[in-house]
Amino acid sequence: MHFFPSLPKSSIGVNSCYIDRLPDDVLRMIFKLICEEDQATFYDYSMQNERRGRHWDDWETDYYYYQDIYAEGISDPPPSALISAMAVCERWNCLISQTPTLWTVLQISFGDGAASLEYTRTFLQRSGTHPLKITLLWNDPHNPFNGIPQRFSPSYASDPPASVNETVAGAYLVLIIMELHAHVHRWREFTLRTTSQTHLHQALLLISRPCDRPARMLEKLHLQLVHGQFDADPVHYGPLIFPGSASPINDLILFGMSWSWLSPTVFSSHLVNLRIHYRMSVHEDDRDTSTTAKVLSQLLGALVNLQTLALEVDMYPLATDIMSPIELPHLHYLAIKSWTMECWTANFLYNVHMPNLRVLVLDGVDCDFDLTEVDFEDILQELIRLTKEAPNSPLKLDELHLVNFTHRADPQLLHCLYKQMASVKVLTLGPAVSYTNDAWAIGLLPTPRGLADLPLPGLRTLLLFDVSRDIVRRIVLERLSLTGPLEELYYREEKDQENEDREEQDEIVPNDWQHQVEKYHRIGDMESERYCDVVNRRWSYLD
Repeated sequence: MHFFPSLPKSSIGVNSCYIDRLPDDVLRMIFKLICEEDQATFYDYSMQNERRGRHWDDWETDYYYYQDIYAEGISDPPPSALISAMAVCERWNCLISQTPTLWTVLQISFGDGAASLEYTRTFLQRSGTHPLKITLLWNDPHNPFNGIPQRFSPSYASDPPASVNETVAGAYLVLIIMELHAHVHRWREFTLRTTSQTHLHQALLLISRPCDRPARMLEKLHLQLVHGQFDADPVHYGPLIFPGSASPINDLILFGMSWSWLSPTVFSSHLVNLRIHYRMSVHEDDRDTSTTAKVLSQLLGALVNLQTLALEVDMYPLATDIMSPIELPHLHYLAIKSWTMECWTANFLYNVHMPNLRVLVLDGVDCDFDLTEVDFEDILQELIRLTKEAPNSPLKLDELHLVNFTHRADPQLLHCLYKQMASVKVLTLGPAVSYTNDAWAIGLLPTPRGLADLPLPGLRTLLLFDVSRDIVRRIVLERLSLTGPLEELYYREEKDQENEDREEQDEIVPNDWQHQVEKYHRIGDMESERYCDVVNRRWSYLD
């Protein structure tokens, strides 16, 4: 077995006699570890088959063409180590087959083909009555909609016809969902990821069927449609999934699909973590009336125990689309990512009450083909209002992360905001167009009034992208005498090939500032420019 790769073949017979003496309880512990290894291997497989190391929710910049290169090196799904262990001997086969707790995590993929249906049936039979954790990865790695933008332009009116493989895969998915739905009362976790709107629609229609024993055990629900980044998400006018269920869902992801699929009872006080990624149609006639900003605010208003919220939503609110006040008393983390942030975010921040918010992420989304600066002044004004001392309790953030937040802010507005954010300890000026973060970085410089007027007086960790070297040096040295050295400085030096003069200016900046921080890190290659990877510092370092 692969647990002992260095074991010489001559000793297998000798060691196997000792293994035969192991009691059943010890073997079950070993088999449990095998199951955990299976789960880890499946996760690694899902990552390597998603655009050669890219994430399923991270898009390519060149969205007009699908490059076949991304389909190279795609491997078959890894074999199950647990299934392999069953073939070792009759005793192991019997013990594994008769231990239901070893069959509570079902992970199958598009690449399993016909075997996926038989495995699902075996899994359901052997798991007995135990709660189930189910993951169906139906994102075809060869499909151009697998997070890789389609070869057609955004104006292409309809989807290309389904391939034979996609049709066959859809048939298998339908059969698998039918088998699983008979045990929906045992679902503890359910994740479905697909690259096909048809597959997703078929699966959700099956789940929406009435059943005698509803999904009242479900705690985690992740529904993910991986598709082109500029495609409007499908409109839904059909039935609600999990009818008659009051599922205690605490972890919910809706990616590429609207919340109109779910009963309002899903948006309950049980919900702790919520991520919604939805792109509304630009045309009013094509909009789903159940996915307006007003309806979304009504649903969020019921989530009194919500702790983390990610709204990756492109909305174009109508004049009559008035958001209701929202109370989120336990919200700790809020991320907003949107191409249309200037259309709705300020209004959202105005209507939501988040007394315990500590981490705020704002991602304006990078579009290389669109160099137009977005006016975020309304958002700045709202943040200033929220952090003002009187008359209400001010917002006291620990961390502020700005990604693709390209806007030449009014220096006075920026200074006012930074000065009021006395509690912020971590600031990120994340990836953007070259040097467009300079204005935001300059706002950190002290004024002649000294400490009493210092921007972000509590700042201890600073993450800077796309800021000129001279400005970074000034921030470090000029703040040093007032607040002492920064605890950590993370900096990625931008190489602007189109602005050679700027690069030459950076090269002559003295290197007398790096040692004036307690820990200085030069950022190398990034895992991705997703805001979550920026916030969690998933990158390599340069010497």
